[in-house]
Amino acid sequence: MLGAVALILSRLLPSLASGQTYPFCEICTQTETIAGRFAPPRGFTRVEASQGSYAEWLRQMPLLPPDADALDWTGRLALSAAEVGGVLDWRLLGRAEQCADIALRLAAEYARVKKEDDRIAFRSLSGETITWTAWRNGRYAINSDGSAIVYHPGVGLQDTRSAFDDFLRFVMTYANTASIKRDWPVAGARDLRIGDVLVQPGCPGTGLGHLSVVVDLCENVSGERLYLFIDGFTPARMPVVRQRLPEEPKSVWMTPKQYQEYQIQFGSGTFHRSPDWGSAASQ
Repeated sequence: MLGAVALILSRLLPSLASGQTYPFCEICTQTETIAGRFAPPRGFTRVEASQGSYAEWLRQMPLLPPDADALDWTGRLALSAAEVGGVLDWRLLGRAEQCADIALRLAAEYARVKKEDDRIAFRSLSGETITWTAWRNGRYAINSDGSAIVYHPGVGLQDTRSAFDDFLRFVMTYANTASIKRDWPVAGARDLRIGDVLVQPGCPGTGLGHLSVVVDLCENVSGERLYLFIDGFTPARMPVVRQRLPEEPKSVWMTPKQYQEYQIQFGSGTFHRSPDWGSAASQ
């Protein structure tokens, strides 16, 4: 599989500039982006995003080659290239990185790239706020009965990639679709922005919810809007750009209703806006 070969090669190649702009990349030599591969359908144009904004950063994320498969965290095939519109160049952090964690990690990675560490903060399902600045100056732990996260100030850590990865893994363990639905304001389906997410309640009887992220947006002269969505999954795998119809590349562009119908096995769900980056994604 091309994807598996690419992951091996990535460990032999030096990290280039893309690795600085998109620290989650695995190969870090990819030049094709979401915006570069997926032109809007005829009659639609991309909604402008300001330079350096979260919206622009998301739509310029690097993709693996068109024939690359999506692999899970063990390196096994998760989705073939024929099943999706594209596969992000994405370095998984282990089994914990699933659907909701993609949105959490994107917000955190963008803030770190922008050197705005104070904005890297998330609430756990049990209600505690977990921040990157506190992580570097102490230690989070679970209390004796496992009901809450407690913080112990201590010796500061170096601001390293390894330390940040450990922070992200901790956040991924204790925040999820339920905490995002609780904490992120509801966004109207008619006013979605790049960076907004769809939180779906989950398969009946399983309790497992699902989350997808809006990564691009186009509009026609009548004001009709179409969107691109990415999602991760369980077990943890590389995020993919969803494609509604097989063999029809333009079907990556969907209305909110079309995407909800495409993912109907998880329920209709509700759209939400990141409280930190919603303004940065405004169009």
